[in-house]
Amino acid sequence: MKLSLGKILAVVGAITASCFIKKNKKQKIVALKNRIEVLSDHFQLLNHWLEIKSEGKTTVSYFKEMGYRHIAIYGMAELANRLSEELSGSSICIDYGIDRDICCSIARIDKVFFPYDDLPETDAIIVTPYSSFESIKTILEEKVNCPIISLEEVIWSI
Repeated sequence: MKLSLGKILAVVGAITASCFIKKNKKQKIVALKNRIEVLSDHFQLLNHWLEIKSEGKTTVSYFKEMGYRHIAIYGMAELANRLSEELSGSSICIDYGIDRDICCSIARIDKVFFPYDDLPETDAIIVTPYSSFESIKTILEEKVNCPIISLEEVIWSI
């Protein structure tokens, strides 16, 4: 049986495409599993946050106990907005926000800096995307001389 070059290339192309599709599907599945894990963690955190709120406790008590009167918030998405709302009207001042994508944030904080900007002094920085805490902390440690704390630590410490 004699195969033409065109037929051989077609078979090789089909096999390559099949492998690419399988690899792409696996990457999508891994990404979806990671997203599910993050959302599950968010659910657990928000559920605990609601539990402590129903007991009359807030993040304000954590910040006061730690001696943090001025904070910055890293990550300008939903969790940052919930924290900002809870601290609104309290003695804890949010000095500024930090986000790597200022243009696309849903921040309710007026002053927002990029992580690589010169960051003003503050008592502590609270990292709301806590699943990426370690990598964010590494970046911020080179920029500031204050504690860098995960929102997860704040909520679970109350």
